[in-house]
Amino acid sequence: MTTRREFLAATGALVVALAVRPASAAPGAGSAQLTAFLEVAPDGRVRLWSPTTEMGQGTHTAHALLVAGELGVPLAAVTVETAHPADPFRRNGQMSSGGSWGVRAWEGPLRRAAAQARAVLLAEAGARHGLDPAALDIAEGEVRHGTRVLGGIGAYAAGAAARPLPADPVLRARHPLAGTAVARLDIPAKVRGEPVFCSDMTLPALVHAWARLGPMTGAEVEAVDDRAARAIPGVLDVVRLPTGAAVVATSNWAAIRGAEALRLRFRANPHDRLDSAAISKGMAAALGRAEAAAAPRADGDFAAARAAAARVIEADYEVPYLAHAPLEPWNCIVRFHADGSLEVWAPTQAQDRLMAAITAAAGLPAEKVRIHTTLLGGGFGRRLRDMEGMRDAVLVAKAVKRPVHFHWSREEELGQGWFRPAQMARMQAALAEDGRLLGLSIRTAGPSMVMDFAAPATPIPEGGLDASSVQSLADTRYRFGAYRLDYAMARFPVPTAPWRAVGSTQNGYFLECFLDEVAKAAGVDPWRFRRRLLAHDARALRVLDTAAQEAGWGTPLPPGHARGIAYVESYGSLCAEVVEASLEEGLPKVHRVTVALDCGRVISRDGTLAQVEGGVVQGLSAALGEAVEIAGGAVANRNFDGYRLLRMPDAPTRIDVHLIESGEAIGGVGEPPLPPAAPALVNALFALTGRPIRRLPILSA
Repeated sequence: MTTRREFLAATGALVVALAVRPASAAPGAGSAQLTAFLEVAPDGRVRLWSPTTEMGQGTHTAHALLVAGELGVPLAAVTVETAHPADPFRRNGQMSSGGSWGVRAWEGPLRRAAAQARAVLLAEAGARHGLDPAALDIAEGEVRHGTRVLGGIGAYAAGAAARPLPADPVLRARHPLAGTAVARLDIPAKVRGEPVFCSDMTLPALVHAWARLGPMTGAEVEAVDDRAARAIPGVLDVVRLPTGAAVVATSNWAAIRGAEALRLRFRANPHDRLDSAAISKGMAAALGRAEAAAAPRADGDFAAARAAAARVIEADYEVPYLAHAPLEPWNCIVRFHADGSLEVWAPTQAQDRLMAAITAAAGLPAEKVRIHTTLLGGGFGRRLRDMEGMRDAVLVAKAVKRPVHFHWSREEELGQGWFRPAQMARMQAALAEDGRLLGLSIRTAGPSMVMDFAAPATPIPEGGLDASSVQSLADTRYRFGAYRLDYAMARFPVPTAPWRAVGSTQNGYFLECFLDEVAKAAGVDPWRFRRRLLAHDARALRVLDTAAQEAGWGTPLPPGHARGIAYVESYGSLCAEVVEASLEEGLPKVHRVTVALDCGRVISRDGTLAQVEGGVVQGLSAALGEAVEIAGGAVANRNFDGYRLLRMPDAPTRIDVHLIESGEAIGGVGEPPLPPAAPALVNALFALTGRPIRRLPILSA
């Protein structure tokens, strides 16, 4: 069989050799470990063990920038690898990457580690040369005494490693690289095709396993007919799994064909007839419950505001389950060693959660397991929850007693998803005769993501409050007069987990689109209506006004074009967006998106801009076409022909980003730009047609 790489070579295409280097390894020869995070080689190169996963968001560049500036070395001298899980790399007891914490949580610890390393390097240099370390500094990787160069830091690393680290090192008064336009470190290599993702990896004696699993996460297999699979040349074994089976073969193609040939029967369960319509009906029933729901906000008396209103505006909104849909489906490599230890290569966001799955399946203590975190071909929260896939990979490797590259197909990736929850909201606004907003009521209803994903560590009583379901509503800066917010839990056997920006994606859409309906009823421009609600908050007004003014709000547009505005706060950052859109042959076309983001301070400017642009595109994708369809108790749309991601021709022609450095506490960047995109687009279409869009995705009809 001709491999894809052989085919490309034969046809004259560029072939790039891929070399595998584990993502966590022992210190290099002659290198000195100065802190848990930093290792310095004799030639002065610095290896940074990062506590986060690089999944395309650019966090490793930001970490390298923080260390390089604080230590005093060129950025090019720093290489970054994800660490093996250990206490120094944990936040709140877990090593994981999510919640837009990659920079804001680790800026302090990484700068402190670099300052500690600088202190012991200078102490070692001072001792060797009989100089006061306070009179020395490190610049461009060299220890300097005034204008005199004493040598590169590599010459002092071994001695420095033996010195005690200062508990409170002195940080540089001004970080020399933060906020500068430094290009992402990983982009040139990616353009050249050099980085090794887990899908690219190979090891000696490696075999391939492809899984066939149940209709949805948690389905139990009852019978496996593997006769046709075992007859395929190259197939070595078929391993039964708790929720299906995996075919092991000498090649990917043989394993794929074998997996397709399996005949599986799954145990019946009460939810086999569940579908999307029944889920919508269940959420609507929760909206209408008379009994009290969990209520995180009750400002003033909304009932009195409603009674005094000249007009009451009411609307129900709904969003579907969403898949994370990373372009790289789940895969990992598992290798047992003769000494009983185990190595795993995996594209994970959650090293400690993965470790728990590995040790449980392998029957080994954590100290016998080594996790190498590879680059991720997309995460978006999906790789926070890969426990079942990891468990199955370990079970297969134990059964065949060979190194195994374990794969899910695209269909399994979508079918086994842990989805962003579906959700509904019922909203009421009380308007005075003059158009003033007297009060607002919001009830959200839907599954509890936290009960699915985080139990039992984060217990929520049945019918209690899941804070993720009111995210960006419970803590909004808007002042509505009287404000009543509650949540009605409606649970379904569809597994849910964090999706990029989590509850802010649903709630930003609900609130911001309803505010445009209220503004229209009040006869007030949508931008000016929001200014009334934020008049007390100069920081929020600056963000809102920057987006509106930079977009040319109120200025003439081409015929058939309209603008929509939205403002959402999440993850410690404030974000406003204006979308300019039209209808072409009845379909929405986004021409321009203008973004204003206040994340307090910017560390990696290029990375921040890229995250904003990516968040906008993903937010528009969810608004236009994405929805997980449930039919017969299973995911019905299990590939990209049915799960509609935004295609390049439909992406915005122009995205303008305006970063506001307010000097406030540093906020998140990876998630805040996503939630305003959908409501800004919907509001533009509302301005264009006069018809509100209360159910996503827009193209579902």
